Amino acid sequence: MIKAEHKNWARFIFNIYIDKLLKNNFISYYLLNSYPAINKNLSIVLTPNHISWWDGFFVDYIIKNSSNRKMYIMMLEEQLKQFWFFKKLGAYSINPGSGSSLLTTVKYTRELVKNPENVAVIYPQGTIEPFEKRPLTIKKGLKLFIENMPDEIAVIPVAFKIQYFNEKKPAVIARFGKILNAETICSDYQSYITEFYRNLDELNKAVFENKFQNDLFKKTNHYEF
Repeated sequence: MIKAEHKNWARFIFNIYIDKLLKNNFISYYLLNSYPAINKNLSIVLTPNHISWWDGFFVDYIIKNSSNRKMYIMMLEEQLKQFWFFKKLGAYSINPGSGSSLLTTVKYTRELVKNPENVAVIYPQGTIEPFEKRPLTIKKGLKLFIENMPDEIAVIPVAFKIQYFNEKKPAVIARFGKILNAETICSDYQSYITEFYRNLDELNKAVFENKFQNDLFKKTNHYEF
């Protein structure tokens, strides 16, 4: 298993790179609702949908512009070996094909989740799927990382969509779902799945109605959780 190694120099370089990369490829980055107001003593687990190669960049950008916590994001080990630089930004590996490696990743993730200074990012789908696909492949692996954990954990589904309008470049659209706690998810996983889908549907509804206000490309950094 490959552990994360946050480095300030890597973050400085990447911040310049990601700003340019996203703005060169997308016309806007819309956030449909407010950043969740979460007590600094609560740990945060974000669970985005998985729609594209861009997903890790999307979630990194939204955290960078809304939080002073350290991001830790789970990646397939073969990918992290190829893109080793990402471990300097908080990426760590999972190898579903190795039982012992998987157990190490679970233990490592649980340690990260216990620390309220961190934001852990876990993709419950585990694989890229089209936004419109129903049903999605929402696995139960999330429970391994949060079961029997303290109540001081906020689990938040996050929806992302890439959408073309009347510009050459598409827009990124994001929405935070309802804050859930670990106990609720582990005792009733269907309630988590329901909220995951509801958040996707609310984002899609806003796309149809063309209701956008907060463009992160036009905002300066401000931290709210």
